[in-house]
Amino acid sequence: MENSTDSLQDKLDSLYHTANALLHPTADGDCIYVDDFACLNQAIHEQINTLYPYRGKTADEEAALCLALLMGYSVSLYANPDDEAKKQVVLERSREVLTILPSSHLKDQLLAVCNEYENI
Repeated sequence: MENSTDSLQDKLDSLYHTANALLHPTADGDCIYVDDFACLNQAIHEQINTLYPYRGKTADEEAALCLALLMGYSVSLYANPDDEAKKQVVLERSREVLTILPSSHLKDQLLAVCNEYENI
């Protein structure tokens, strides 16, 4: 049986991969097709909704989860009032975990994403 940490990490990796595919569709400069774009957006929205109820068991896991969710929200085209409220909750969770997270690349990434949202 798969443990919840592995399952969560797999889900985080999938969301990172999908968000990056949308942000950087091809390395060779080709265009992304509309159908592919729509599928990626739908996948991101589904992955966000799947991950939203999770909470990390450690500060690092919570930070990685918040980072993945915020990256997903930043590229999702399916925003609605419910998603906006969820994004605000994730930003609050991020601010909380940033206060206890030791200096690391993950902390820098999460802080940068939070700052981007605050400057919008």
